Amino acid sequence: MFKKGDRVKFLNDVGGGVVTRVENKTVYVENEDGFEVPSNVSQLLREDVKLANLTPFLQSESATAGLPNADSDKKIKLKTETESETVSETIDCIDLTDEPETPNVDTSVNILLAWIPQNQKNGKSDYDIYLVNDCAYDVMYVVAMVNKASYRGVQAGMLENETTIHLTQISSDKLKSVSSLHFDIIFFKKGNYLPHEPMHYKLKIDDFYITDPVNYVSNLHFDEKALIFNLSQEYMLAEIESVASELQKKFENQKKHVDEPLPVTPKKIPESDMEEVDLHIDQLVDNSKKLTPAEMLEIQMGHFNRALEGALEGAVKNRKKRIIFIHGVGNGRLRLEIQRALDKKIPKLRYQDASFKEYGYGATMVFV
Repeated sequence: MFKKGDRVKFLNDVGGGVVTRVENKTVYVENEDGFEVPSNVSQLLREDVKLANLTPFLQSESATAGLPNADSDKKIKLKTETESETVSETIDCIDLTDEPETPNVDTSVNILLAWIPQNQKNGKSDYDIYLVNDCAYDVMYVVAMVNKASYRGVQAGMLENETTIHLTQISSDKLKSVSSLHFDIIFFKKGNYLPHEPMHYKLKIDDFYITDPVNYVSNLHFDEKALIFNLSQEYMLAEIESVASELQKKFENQKKHVDEPLPVTPKKIPESDMEEVDLHIDQLVDNSKKLTPAEMLEIQMGHFNRALEGALEGAVKNRKKRIIFIHGVGNGRLRLEIQRALDKKIPKLRYQDASFKEYGYGATMVFV
């Protein structure tokens, strides 16, 4: 832990300074120019210590740790030496000879990616990118920026449960050269626990969506407004869509080889019991070519909200109990936003995928 008067270096920036005060996990550092700079404790390093808890790809210094012999104590001593002194840190080892404890059965995960604009000027901004571990697991992570087929390492390290780490900062100009962010995440807990499948996910970067101030909202994790992606949820949806796509291809291939398919009498829903709302952008505006993806999504969600409100108000009068929103497949963004809106506004409202035979994977049925 840092204290007032410590000399520190910035891990993600040039230079360092002297600690002037510490508030929770925020350390205020007076730099060489006399300015007080707030920094997270995970982004600072005392000048007399070279060992760090995270491993940025661009970090110039590295540290090695020696493992204990078989007859040593149940402690691992990590040592780093400078010209003037030696600093030791002690890490507890797990005693495997004890009776096994009941494993922690909480296997839910919630990994978030947050974007916060900084230095806004002339319609342009720099964006601080944070990784948020909002679950009971500790994680090991590797993050890389992808430009077409080229990968560039951003940062790798370990992130404890219920903590946040600053990954990097990127300008709005450089944002256009990044096609996606790639994440490799492994989940674990200290002691006994139930394992969770690792997460390998590539988040596509839409610079119009990221630079639109409308998408930045107040949140529980930061004092500033932020654009937050739920990586765990988006990874799960991507996996579901991948499996569904494979099943659809398999179904279509099998269908081609059937000479005389068995007659199927689908169960029809009475017209008075159902309403369709087509959210394809070409059905909502005359010319969509000049619209950005963010503008398209705003128009589609506005139409969805109005249709849903109208359906709820007239459900009894019109005797309509089901409404089908046709959103198409695409990249899944509109489908995800619809589900988020339903869960947030009317959590008790039931919804499901509409008939595959009639709509494929491109529609959601809501029961009103």
